[in-house]
Amino acid sequence: MRTITVSEFRKNIKKYAVLANTEKVIVNRGNGKAFEIVPIETLEDEGYNPAFVKKIQEARNNSDNGETITIKDPDNIWETILSE
Repeated sequence: MRTITVSEFRKNIKKYAVLANTEKVIVNRGNGKAFEIVPIETLEDEGYNPAFVKKIQEARNNSDNGETITIKDPDNIWETILSE
């Protein structure tokens, strides 16, 4: 593992991007703040949560079927939504 400063990272971005393929590279920002350089290929993309996708699809269907709420008074949004 290699720990470097932000200044060092800025000066040698390419070097540390390559190094991150074989070694953990931590960039210390000070005050206990840091981040790790991670090759994108190593990230696991879990996609969208199926429940979230279902809600989006239901909302789209509702909109397509004209099932919408028109907000009449922007200052009282919740009053409009809850009264429907």
